[in-house]
Amino acid sequence: MLDPGGGVDRLERRLVLGQNTPPCFLRNGVIALTGIAVNSAIVLIDAANDRLQSGMGVLHAAVYAARRRVVPIIITSVTTVGGLFSLAFGLGGKSMLWGPVASAIVWGLGFATVLTLFVIPLLYWLFMRPRTASRRGLLQRFSFGRSS
Repeated sequence: MLDPGGGVDRLERRLVLGQNTPPCFLRNGVIALTGIAVNSAIVLIDAANDRLQSGMGVLHAAVYAARRRVVPIIITSVTTVGGLFSLAFGLGGKSMLWGPVASAIVWGLGFATVLTLFVIPLLYWLFMRPRTASRRGLLQRFSFGRSS
């Protein structure tokens, strides 16, 4: 079975730590990581929606939400990484079951935090901004007969 996120982590664990990772345990870590990252993005988008409903523009709402939620997102990420760091790197002993799970969460959460703080507000602005007449015409031209 193909494990899309596991190849890099297995290579990293093999080269850096000298151990092989079973993909089924790694997959559990990726699922847990997805829950943490999606929760941060949902809270950020909710803050932007609150600002948008209060009358702010889309760009200002996205920037305000990112500025307002940066500290809680970083605190959540740092405490999670701090709690799982010793387990991920085997400082207290190596575990074949929990080591790969913690490693996937630690490495992935660092990357997901950056994406949440920078890419999510950008995507929010991109998809929530009002459509102009020229963009509507361009979309209708490439809709291939479908009405939008």
